[in-house]
Amino acid sequence: SADAELDDATRREEELRAEAEGNAKDLEELEHLRDLRADVERNDKLTAEIIRSQSEKIVDLDRKYVEECTLRKRYFNQMEDIKGKIRVYCRTRPLTKKETDEKQKFSLVFPDEFTLEHPWKEEKKNRSYAFDTVFGANTAQEAVFEDTKYLVQSAFDGYNVCIFAYGQTGSGKTFTIYGNDGAPGLTPRAIGEVMRIVYAGSNKGKFRF
Repeated sequence: SADAELDDATRREEELRAEAEGNAKDLEELEHLRDLRADVERNDKLTAEIIRSQSEKIVDLDRKYVEECTLRKRYFNQMEDIKGKIRVYCRTRPLTKKETDEKQKFSLVFPDEFTLEHPWKEEKKNRSYAFDTVFGANTAQEAVFEDTKYLVQSAFDGYNVCIFAYGQTGSGKTFTIYGNDGAPGLTPRAIGEVMRIVYAGSNKGKFRF
């Protein structure tokens, strides 16, 4: 009958409408998934570009670091050469208790950090001596080492280095070279500087243990 056919048509229309709504949701989800995929692809490309750019920067920094190390060594050792192959330092010591008890006086004069003077007999003018550096009687062990520690770096750069103390008995040679527990001298400080350079270099791949 006409009523049955109308009911079937209405039901079919509702089914088609529901199917169309479902297809629309599926299309919406599909578009969302396409957008997500596009975002992922863009992020992947951006990440790849960042990695490539950072890799190039790392390579460039490594190259510049090697160049800087080479230049530093060259200029450092040129500076050391300018100072002279052989350098002579003078270090004075304070009077001992025995000398003080004997009423002896400290007669040395330091016009500047490179010059030492002292009176001599009846001469009116002091006798003067020039050195690469003059360390006064109260100069600390740290200050003496500070002026020589760069020679340790020269040794690492392939240069032969020798430091020795010369003077009469009791002039302070042993104290300058070895020092004591409270005031270590050049030798223990140089060993410490060697270890500092080695550990610093090991962090950059220059030395291996």
